[in-house]
Amino acid sequence: MKVALAVWNGRISPVFDVSRQLQIMDVEDGRVINCVTVHFANDHPVHKVQRLLDMEVDILLCGAVSRQMAAILDSYGIRRQDFIAGDIREVVDAYIRGALPSAEMSMPGCFSGRNRRRAKNRKGKRQK
Repeated sequence: MKVALAVWNGRISPVFDVSRQLQIMDVEDGRVINCVTVHFANDHPVHKVQRLLDMEVDILLCGAVSRQMAAILDSYGIRRQDFIAGDIREVVDAYIRGALPSAEMSMPGCFSGRNRRRAKNRKGKRQK
């Protein structure tokens, strides 16, 4: 399985849409067997998704993702675990152990058991 992590300064990039670096890992039998770093030439959503497709990425681990980017990723069948935060090594370890999503590695305010933000109604109150 090919796993991509959006990287910034050794951590998960806070916003995938503007990230410029990926760490691509081949994961087999609970181990990372190969790892490479790749860079995006620009921020255009189609360019980023095409790069993921070219690298045959199965799943993207990242921070926040715009609705537009999420829709494009979904339409091409690239799974994602978003709203992740933390040191790359710790995130990789948690992914390998099957421990994602987790409250400890979620962006602040983004963990609700399924690693998604709860929707707000029109009056700004949180829905249950």
